[in-house]
Amino acid sequence: MKKTLIALCMLFVAALNVQAQEVKAAEETEADKQKRAMELMSIKIDMTVDKELFMEVTPNTYVSEEPKAVIMAMIVPETYENAKDKLESNLPPEFKVADKGEKMMNGVNVVYLKGTSEAQGVTINSTVYCLKRDADTCIMFMGMSEVGAPQNYVDAINASANSVIKKQ
Repeated sequence: MKKTLIALCMLFVAALNVQAQEVKAAEETEADKQKRAMELMSIKIDMTVDKELFMEVTPNTYVSEEPKAVIMAMIVPETYENAKDKLESNLPPEFKVADKGEKMMNGVNVVYLKGTSEAQGVTINSTVYCLKRDADTCIMFMGMSEVGAPQNYVDAINASANSVIKKQ
């Protein structure tokens, strides 16, 4: 199941990165785009994670064994407005949106998306936040937990999101 959650995260991220790269296609070569995306993905994001519940599997990605849960953050090569538009319009068909919009969190304007998806017979609650990092990049935060996970896992995901969402 851990592999399934990571695969779902990576699929979601890949879709966002492919779309982000299309925007800059006129300005950059394919090699330049890939290099920039890799550089951004390697930047460590200041994030607080409960290490008793989650273990780090890659920089900015943490998973739990049981119940299944994932915390992930990354910098994407996309303006806030473009990321907002893509989050609202380019979701995988298996993702069922429960709530989405834009709001202030910790004094920062964020676009958010909450919903569920199903993988291998397990229903996953997902939350995505996007905030502006600078004129050309955003920070994406994703938290996922299987439906029925104990509240302390949900609380840990929310605490991690709050640690990422702050004025730069």
